Amino acid sequence: MRNTASLANLVLMVRAEAGHSLSTAQGQNTVDVIKALIARTQTELWTAYQWPTLKIRADTPTAQGQYLYDFPANMSFEQVRQVWTAQSASYAWTPVNYGINEDCIAPGGGSSQTGDPVLLWDVDGDQFRLWPTPSTSAYSIRMIGMQPLDPLVADSDMSTLDATCISLFVAAELLARAKAEDAPMKLQKAQKYTLALLGNSISAKRRVSTLAAGAPSNRGAQATPYVDYIPQTH
Repeated sequence: MRNTASLANLVLMVRAEAGHSLSTAQGQNTVDVIKALIARTQTELWTAYQWPTLKIRADTPTAQGQYLYDFPANMSFEQVRQVWTAQSASYAWTPVNYGINEDCIAPGGGSSQTGDPVLLWDVDGDQFRLWPTPSTSAYSIRMIGMQPLDPLVADSDMSTLDATCISLFVAAELLARAKAEDAPMKLQKAQKYTLALLGNSISAKRRVSTLAAGAPSNRGAQATPYVDYIPQTH
């Protein structure tokens, strides 16, 4: 179960971490500021890290001669973290790298080459572009991304990300603004908690999965941003 909390409870958690009074009669003039910081911090954390508990997938079949496609209904460009392709009748997924150079785009906007499988993808306005242009309709494109953030406006709105992580970072910012001596310690605590949270979500499960007899190999898979490159803390 995810460690989420309502906006009202997040405000209390931030106050406690920052050493503020928890009395509802005090500090009313700072409530709106704390709520704004909570919402902004959650957005920053969502953008900065790959959260395994929010992982979603969406498949799009390719069409012969078509290089522009609509994003899936549940997957905007900002949500996409990885893209894979495979023949629709198989499970042999191979990575599709992001970024299409201009020399791959013909005058007028068309693709410079056709063929299978797709090797590259890029955003193109409200759609995504594939290169080379599929020469058959035998493939699918799989986008792996993150569930979007739920709004944090009303007191009853629930956070999408871990409540402790959010409250620690917001408290560290409030303490830094007040030039409190324990501001660096609180920030360090927030960073260590986040790395431990992400590490526990991924590393142990990967070790266990390699022991399963007949399990598919993860060799050649795309590295997970911010998870496969988490620095070790001592």
